[in-house]
Amino acid sequence: MEGFRKRFMAFGLSMAVGSSALVGCGSSGADASKDTNVSSVEASVTETAQEPVSGDQVTITFSLWDEIQSVVYQELIDNFEAQNPDIKVEMQLTPWDQYWTKFDAAAGANQAADVFFMNVWVPKYAEAGVLEPLDDYMERDGFDSSLYSSSIMENSKYNGVHYTVPKGTDSLAVILNTALFEKYGVEMPDNDWTWDDMVSICETLKEKINQAGDSVYPLSLMLNSTNGSWQPIVYQFGGTIFNEDGTSAYSNEKDIEAIQEIVDMIDAGLIPDYQMISDTSAEEFFISGQACMLYLPTFSSQKIEQAKMENVKLIQIPTAESKAFIAGNMHYGMNSSSQHKEEAWKFLQYLASEEANDIIGKSGIDLPARISSQTYYAESFKQFDGTAFVEDLSYAVPYVSAPASVSDSVNSITSDGIMNIFTKQIGVTEGMEKMTEDINAEIQSVS
Repeated sequence: MEGFRKRFMAFGLSMAVGSSALVGCGSSGADASKDTNVSSVEASVTETAQEPVSGDQVTITFSLWDEIQSVVYQELIDNFEAQNPDIKVEMQLTPWDQYWTKFDAAAGANQAADVFFMNVWVPKYAEAGVLEPLDDYMERDGFDSSLYSSSIMENSKYNGVHYTVPKGTDSLAVILNTALFEKYGVEMPDNDWTWDDMVSICETLKEKINQAGDSVYPLSLMLNSTNGSWQPIVYQFGGTIFNEDGTSAYSNEKDIEAIQEIVDMIDAGLIPDYQMISDTSAEEFFISGQACMLYLPTFSSQKIEQAKMENVKLIQIPTAESKAFIAGNMHYGMNSSSQHKEEAWKFLQYLASEEANDIIGKSGIDLPARISSQTYYAESFKQFDGTAFVEDLSYAVPYVSAPASVSDSVNSITSDGIMNIFTKQIGVTEGMEKMTEDINAEIQSVS
């Protein structure tokens, strides 16, 4: 076990640098909890329970990062415990901005929870030996992967081995403030629109906004979140993050074209710039009526829902070269050092069950990975129809990661590089080429 700890710590599993690059991935964010009746849950990472609570009952621990979701997960825990009276599940809630730091410290000390939330960093934690391989469990108990979105099942694997079970998947749509469209006399787009249509609509809105003397932006993008806007847009333009040989693709023509389009929109005043979005979130621009449209990932959808906005409409993302976009997704993992693996596996099976996915979908806290439950998510919103989120899933491309041992540094290079481009510290082509060069150098350092 000591060898595992040394290997884990040597692997350098600190997410503090990379977390801002992938903000979201299932996190509803702190602001989203303002209007919910959520009790405060003590946030801590404690040692995995080693002894049963009483008699033959076994206690397992379950770690998650989202206070809004914790209310629903308590319901799921209650259901599971009723069905499995010999197992007690202890929830551990840690805020997103502290989750990975505490998780890494606990895993390094062999004290991580038995079951835990996991996002797109499956390769990192599989490589480090933190995640329990699940293929034997799945084969033994007939786990049916076809019931879940293919993109998330693909991301549950590392080197061909399943290390997680599916939780939920991100999707992407565009939400419109219909009252602002009516105010400025601009026709609203529909699901068949193109990227050129979107730019044209933004230009028309900008003209009408200026004539009215208002300080409103036509569109808001999450420029400081990789999977909130700009990486999905790269895929819409036919680009990708990595080439087939594993090298960075950011210097490719399609990638550069996509980022140039975004920079052109910043220059034209069609979207708030990077500094503005860093000071005031893209969602807040929309919620406050300072943006007519918002590229909205599902991980931020509850912010809009709980703002209780009226006159909003959700439509599919526009077609550039296609509607393809990269989808971050969510998983449940098992601690490879758990003392109660069979009990943890039973809980994982329940979390992936139709019952649990239906409850999650109806609550609106996440777009369930189980395909049959996804319509419930679309119907869960009171302020708008969420169907576009589900429809856009057909265009989702599985998230791709750098080699596990350099994923932190690659995330840091990416975050810094795109910030430098969006803040005009470097030109688009030069900046994308530099990102590519720096990422490839990092990858080659461990090859």
